[in-house]
Amino acid sequence: MLRTVGYCAIILFIVVFACFSLVLFYNLQEPEFSVTNAFLTQFTFDTATDQSLHDNLTVDITITNPNKRVGIEYRDIQATAMCGHKTFANLSLGGGILAPFYQGHENTTVLHNLLVQGRFEEAQLCKCKSETVAGVYSIDLHLALRVKARYGMSYKGRSNKIGILCKLLVPLTTVGTSIDGNGGECFDTTKCFNTNKFFPEIY
Repeated sequence: MLRTVGYCAIILFIVVFACFSLVLFYNLQEPEFSVTNAFLTQFTFDTATDQSLHDNLTVDITITNPNKRVGIEYRDIQATAMCGHKTFANLSLGGGILAPFYQGHENTTVLHNLLVQGRFEEAQLCKCKSETVAGVYSIDLHLALRVKARYGMSYKGRSNKIGILCKLLVPLTTVGTSIDGNGGECFDTTKCFNTNKFFPEIY
């Protein structure tokens, strides 16, 4: 009986030590998200049609994997834009729009010119306009996606759904750049932050 208990203790120690060693070896870090460019090419209320606001929000999203030994897989990316705490636009980057992709270790990926189109009603527009200063709109961009860590060539962690929040100050433009049509302010690169843990099986 004592010998069996001793064997179990040794096996448990080996398993714990192996897991601890893997955590130290891979030193898993979360990917970093930022919006490097954003502009509104249309943000007007059309009373002649369906009494709703139409917009075209274009963003460049940069994703950096800082890990030295771990790759990351991304899939099922969805973007939701909010102004005045009201959702006005959605974008689902799936179904052929943006295929799942793998990002190698110490690598940076830029998602260029993602177009987030939408509309909302007049009452919601009033709240959004109240947060607008000199043609610059305060917009919260929410990203929902699934990530999976890849260790080496074969082993993968489980797929986890995570959330990203980017609090943007976006100028209105008519020229397709981050400067408005009146020579106003440029868009400043904005770092995003996660709203829940990326890899709960590790942390």
